[in-house]
Amino acid sequence: MSHGAGTAGRWSRDLFRKSSRSNGSGNGNCVAIAVLGGEVAVGDTKSPLADTYAHLRVSAADLGGLLAAVKSGETA
Repeated sequence: MSHGAGTAGRWSRDLFRKSSRSNGSGNGNCVAIAVLGGEVAVGDTKSPLADTYAHLRVSAADLGGLLAAVKSGETA
């Protein structure tokens, strides 16, 4: 897992898709996802860096496991 600083070329902003659950009210609930190979970048659309967003990279399998745990109530 790594932070997205310094990886703008690989994870350019045009790869990210804003979540349909994000809202435009400016209250901080803005998330975008980019998938490249077996990696997923989860970015904050309010934290732009050069031509990308501040983001956290994880494997697709790890993100899938986290989402499944959240949906099932296993984690808060």
